Amino acid sequence: MSMGINHSGRGHNFDVAATRLIRLPMLFTMALLGLGAVAAASTPATLQVGPGRTLKTPSAAAELAKPGDIVEIDAGLYTNDYASWQQDNLTLRGVGGMAHLQSTELIPNGKAIWIVSGNNMVIENVEFSGAKVVDTNGAGIRHEGGNLTLRDTFFHHNEFSILTGADPQASLDILSSRFWFQKRENTFSHGLYIGALKRFTLMGSHIKGTDRGHQIKSRALENHILYNRIEDITGGNSSRLVDLSNCGLSYIIGNDMQQAETTENVDAIGYGAEGCQDRSERQRRLFVVNNTFVNEAWDGTLVRNHAAGEVLVANNLIFGVGHFLMGKGNELHNVFVNLSLRLPGSWLPPSASAAIDKAQKLPDAEGVALVPTREFSPPVGTVARIPYDLLDIGARELPHAAGTDQPAP
Repeated sequence: MSMGINHSGRGHNFDVAATRLIRLPMLFTMALLGLGAVAAASTPATLQVGPGRTLKTPSAAAELAKPGDIVEIDAGLYTNDYASWQQDNLTLRGVGGMAHLQSTELIPNGKAIWIVSGNNMVIENVEFSGAKVVDTNGAGIRHEGGNLTLRDTFFHHNEFSILTGADPQASLDILSSRFWFQKRENTFSHGLYIGALKRFTLMGSHIKGTDRGHQIKSRALENHILYNRIEDITGGNSSRLVDLSNCGLSYIIGNDMQQAETTENVDAIGYGAEGCQDRSERQRRLFVVNNTFVNEAWDGTLVRNHAAGEVLVANNLIFGVGHFLMGKGNELHNVFVNLSLRLPGSWLPPSASAAIDKAQKLPDAEGVALVPTREFSPPVGTVARIPYDLLDIGARELPHAAGTDQPAP
């Protein structure tokens, strides 16, 4: 029977109390050898959590974890269990499937299911749902620390999925994750709400169904929104798909984007709507490249630039009507396609459209390549984007029939 904690490199399981006591003579012996600090730092523990473990809940592990530890949470449902993670260099992961942290009540800490304030933390294979608090700002995760990476996570039916602080030295990297149906009573929500962090990255993820607010709202100094699917639902009422309120050096590349007929805002991407006066010239640059925008509304704008910054909108495909850019900036090599020519559920350009093999190669911008190399791969993740000949306009490459130069039917 597993007792809850496993020290890496030893292959044995230890009870919680025994493990913490055993550290003392180990450290004493190592200190005599002059190796204490180095060896202690190299022996993180693995804390095992689950109904059949000594540690029954993630919150129990949060009380015991030391910097550098790994917390493995058995797949299953953990209801109304709330934790604050203050340690640095933690890895928190679901094993054997997703560990589902579900809230069915007002969260007692007034913030989130998990409050994360450590630095260099990784969370993977964990699901968060039902987060609500008295002031309606409840989140699956409240990010109050340094660098945080989320991988293969799932946030749904919360007031907010993630709320972050405004630490200009902190970062948030989200990979292969889902953010569905965030909603607050009697007001708007945002699918993701990122404060003024140093950097925000979202890749290979799926965001949909946000109620009345923006699918993604970020005030970060630098944004990389790459190869995601960002969409409303049929009859949905979200606002912008991406709102970069205070500018930021930003790259929106290779995304599938969809705006419902019933949207509350026909601008898909907003840039600088709340002012960019405190941002440098470098932090007032936006690159929107090789995205596919399905616009089901009566009108639409892929990018509305409210700022005096530099904006490039290039190699994008719009199914429907509208504008590629409103406000200051440059439009290059973009293509409209009649919405009626879109195959149901497809993000591929039609075989006879001007998008095929017509994307123009762009130079790097601020050291970042503007040529897409990946495509979103549902349900989450990415696959390599391999042009048949020249790169197609839009987020996806139309396959060609084997042995011919013709697009596949």
